[in-house]
Amino acid sequence: MWCYVTEDRARADAVLADVLARLLKRPVEQLRPMLPIGSAEECAARLRAYERAGAQRVFLWPLADERSQLEVFRERVVPRLGSRIS
Repeated sequence: MWCYVTEDRARADAVLADVLARLLKRPVEQLRPMLPIGSAEECAARLRAYERAGAQRVFLWPLADERSQLEVFRERVVPRLGSRIS
């Protein structure tokens, strides 16, 4: 799933609106609750919701700055998920 971790709400909104919503031709409001885009806590909460729904594996696709986003995800989001991530 597409992801982007940032504590800057305006940046998260811009990534959603200018990149993903435009690419998918879908409204931001439809995409926002489904994807781990936003603060580390928001991303973790969305992934926990998928886990509660039965997801056992999620493949991440950063929307920009792939390497740094994966590092940010590992450093800021993974610790919020606890030992469920390997």
